[in-house]
Amino acid sequence: MGLFSKNNKIEATNVDFDDLKFYRVTDSKSIYEYAERIMHRYPIVLNFTDCLISEANEVLMFLSGVLYACDGEIVKIQDKIYLMAQKSDLIGPTLTKFINDYKKK
Repeated sequence: MGLFSKNNKIEATNVDFDDLKFYRVTDSKSIYEYAERIMHRYPIVLNFTDCLISEANEVLMFLSGVLYACDGEIVKIQDKIYLMAQKSDLIGPTLTKFINDYKKK
């Protein structure tokens, strides 16, 4: 057994759809609120349609680090709309259904 063995299978966890929070991002002022929700294992959906590209990049870069530290991922749902959640929640039935229903193909 090596130090970097791949035996860490992620077990699916389920979240209630009511726990999923939707935000329309216009700037980076609420970045810590988004990070707080992620750190407390609540999935969020961020809509960047009303946001400058520079502000959106700042939010996405910061939250990418938070998600990495919390074993989470970003899933692009549609252009400028992203779901951010723990990996185990993403493979659970609620978020899997959400992704399949709304992800642009």
